[in-house]
Amino acid sequence: MTDPINVVEIIDSQKISWLQIRVALLGAITLMLDGFDNQMIAYVAPALKSAWHLSAGALGPVFSAGVFGVGLGSILIGPFGDRFGRVKTLLFTVLCFAVFSLLLAQASTISQLTVLRFGIGLVLGAVIPLVVVLCNEYAPLRHRAKMVTIMTCGYSVGAASGGLLSVHMVPRFGWTSVFYVGAVLPLLLALALLLWMPESIRFLTLRNDTARIAAILRKIAPSLAVPADARFMMLTTGRDTGKNGAFSHVRELFTENRTRITLLLWACLFMNLIVLNFMNSWLPTLVIQTGLPVRQALQTATMLQFGGFIGIALMGLFADRFGYYKVLAAVFAMGCVGIALISQAGKSQAGLVVTIFIGGFAVIGSQMTLGALSATLYPTRIRATGSSWAFGVARLLSVVGPFLGGLMIASHWPLETIFYCAAVPMLFAMVAVLMMMRAPQPPSTRQEARVHTSRGLS
Repeated sequence: MTDPINVVEIIDSQKISWLQIRVALLGAITLMLDGFDNQMIAYVAPALKSAWHLSAGALGPVFSAGVFGVGLGSILIGPFGDRFGRVKTLLFTVLCFAVFSLLLAQASTISQLTVLRFGIGLVLGAVIPLVVVLCNEYAPLRHRAKMVTIMTCGYSVGAASGGLLSVHMVPRFGWTSVFYVGAVLPLLLALALLLWMPESIRFLTLRNDTARIAAILRKIAPSLAVPADARFMMLTTGRDTGKNGAFSHVRELFTENRTRITLLLWACLFMNLIVLNFMNSWLPTLVIQTGLPVRQALQTATMLQFGGFIGIALMGLFADRFGYYKVLAAVFAMGCVGIALISQAGKSQAGLVVTIFIGGFAVIGSQMTLGALSATLYPTRIRATGSSWAFGVARLLSVVGPFLGGLMIASHWPLETIFYCAAVPMLFAMVAVLMMMRAPQPPSTRQEARVHTSRGLS
């Protein structure tokens, strides 16, 4: 009998293949649609407020319902990626948010918007963790941080595209037109995923699906000779090579010395998400309150997403060089300063562009980099569960961000005070990262994560 073939060793030793590039491209496109659908309501909010004659802050419950749905979806739907496969679960979510986008275009009351935003959030919640895990499991270790984080730039591109599209479509076709676009594009994406997205090779290894593993390895390493009776394994120090196909439980996130790192990851994501959800929901409205014309205000607000795009790309490169923890701590500090300075820009569009760009660089860049980090902290059998629960718990708690934003706006708080309050959680996120830096690594992932974490601890 031949020795088992180590799939992780092959991926780490080979150059990046077209199949791996295809996984990253499809992942980026999926996140583009995720970002587009997540941000649609924020960019149509001014037009919706005018069309329905809503008071200031009236859409707060709608924003909060979407955030709550995303958090619950991460917890309830994300772990199915460990049970049924990453791609099957992803296909389900993409088809569902096409349906919910279509229904959103038919809404006629705040109550209907709130229920439907919760529904679309529920299915969107699993998208980022699943896509990050898929790309992580196909990326060579030496390129993993930059490959995963560059892929997640798709989210910012999609969110910014939603803003630019709204500027041109809403005045001509009404606010519902954006939701119709959000219903059609996911159907095309679902077809592309069905045809071209391979299932996670690590998931297939746990399930002993030798035929599909061999086919994938031939595309990653064409020169590799795969015997007909080949067996496959993964190089880890934990139980990944043990019970193939076992569905992991959430309690494993708190075993094998994982409790501290899990709780700190949740805390860090929570603090960052409070700010991100607040900015995503209310920034277009707040920029309009500075006195800029609506068109200029919406275009200026999109700098949050463009800043995030650059932040994601650069943080991935820096994480491969200096380690996740050092990079995240520095960027959280920068984000605190940048968000506070938005309040000092006044009516200056140039000042708003610069400060909002810095805020997006830090907040969105950190969020996606934390997602990439989360995928390195857990073994394969609980990786989707670990990432999904981290995002899910943080999102559920961070529902207070849009809600408090609505209260502050409805109470006519000064813009300076609002942005100063938004900057504070970034300091707490920095502290959480520094504590993660000192936390011991779980034994089952220490070897795999050694490149990134050892640099972060040095």
